[in-house]
Amino acid sequence: MPSPEQRKISTSVLYRTGIIDIGSNTVRLVVFEGPSRSPRYFYNEKVNCGLGVGLLNTKRLNPKGIRKTINALRRFKSIIAEMNLKQFYCIATAAVRESVDGSQFVNQLEEQFRIKIWVVSGEEEGNLAASGVLMGWPEASGIVCDIGGASLELAYLNNGMIQESQSFGLGPLTLNDYQQVGKVQANIIYENLSLMKEGFPNIIEDLFLVGGCWRALARIHMNINDYPLKVLQGYKISADSLNETMDFISSSKISILAKTTSSSMDRLELLPNAIKVLQALINRFKPKSIIFSGYGIREGFFYKQFSSEIREMQPLLEACKYLENTRARFPGFGEALYDWLRPILPDINEINGRLYLAACYLHDTIWQAHPDYRSEVCFETVTGANLGGIDHEGRVFLALSLMSRYKRTNLTKVNKDMLDLLDQNTISKAMILGASMRLGSMLSVTVASNLKKTKIFLEGKNICLSLREKDNLLGEIVEKRLSYLAQLMDLNPKIIVE
Repeated sequence: MPSPEQRKISTSVLYRTGIIDIGSNTVRLVVFEGPSRSPRYFYNEKVNCGLGVGLLNTKRLNPKGIRKTINALRRFKSIIAEMNLKQFYCIATAAVRESVDGSQFVNQLEEQFRIKIWVVSGEEEGNLAASGVLMGWPEASGIVCDIGGASLELAYLNNGMIQESQSFGLGPLTLNDYQQVGKVQANIIYENLSLMKEGFPNIIEDLFLVGGCWRALARIHMNINDYPLKVLQGYKISADSLNETMDFISSSKISILAKTTSSSMDRLELLPNAIKVLQALINRFKPKSIIFSGYGIREGFFYKQFSSEIREMQPLLEACKYLENTRARFPGFGEALYDWLRPILPDINEINGRLYLAACYLHDTIWQAHPDYRSEVCFETVTGANLGGIDHEGRVFLALSLMSRYKRTNLTKVNKDMLDLLDQNTISKAMILGASMRLGSMLSVTVASNLKKTKIFLEGKNICLSLREKDNLLGEIVEKRLSYLAQLMDLNPKIIVE
């Protein structure tokens, strides 16, 4: 199988592509498709195999794990045979690379299933995890922490560039093995982390968590804190707020933890050991924020293959543009709508401009929902959508603006806990954006050429809509929507007919 450096993805559309990840604890099949810069999950299945159980002591792959892995691959090969995949890849990580029989097992799998398996090194695995973070946050800075069954990978990101990567034998399965031979886990963690390369910083702002154990941790933290969103990608909390949850996990039985999350029992059994590693990393790097990444080494695998042109694209905008192209009645109108409304939104800058443009791309993608429920469907869809390059506050802003695009939003009907993620000024801006899109859409019937015949702009205390009489675009509904927008902006509506 070609390495990421040997083959570059140069098209903005990722054709249906599969990847099998043979990890130390789980074996997973993921099939991606859609925009390259923000791929969608067409299919996702994992099997808890435990290849790395007992590895530290035996130096060999777990026999039961071998049998389960073979069975999993047999099923996965059958599944993908019917999926019309353009490309298919297979990678293997710590358990396979560290075991004395790993190469033999790889040869067996390659011959039996007629596949090519790329066994990644520890440094490569760290780079892939960091690349997964860059899939969602192109300009990310901080430490990426990816914990699997047998190993821990750390990578240092600085303004979107991978500066350093290192692997440690500190996976929760490995720590179990140390405990069984009577070694103190805290000492093992300290000894390993003391060997960290000098290229890693001492203090950081953000610690990015990648991997199944951290996803389980995020779910528990969300649930015990009644957090309104359930999307793991971009979930950001302070390091201090995580202490109580880690203490709860460390002191609770697995049966108690199972009541707080949908994560599997196999995953929860690994979590207490993973927490010990995380506490040591927090003590070492002293991060202010913990950010959970739903993207990991599988997404990073694709990111490493992107051409420079694809990497420079914004994941949020590419995802929303793709949705417009595949779901909107008039693809391409979103960009015209954004250009049209910019004169009345003078505070748009490079950062929030992405959110405003994303909203315009999405403004007509829910049209197939029943008219009575489009507004509500918009809110639910956006807050749970597979989107990268956006934080949770941004999701709620997008959802609220799109909700307002379809009707006058009654905030009493919106989840208060979600609204609490935004300040009042941001809520107001989202509603103004939504009302602006609603006016532009109705005025032009979502036809870009119609919209370009009109102009909207600010003039003193007035919001002005200029149009030509001969185009016959003015109507009572247009006047009402301009008046409502003016009301939200505390301005006077003015229509100029030429």
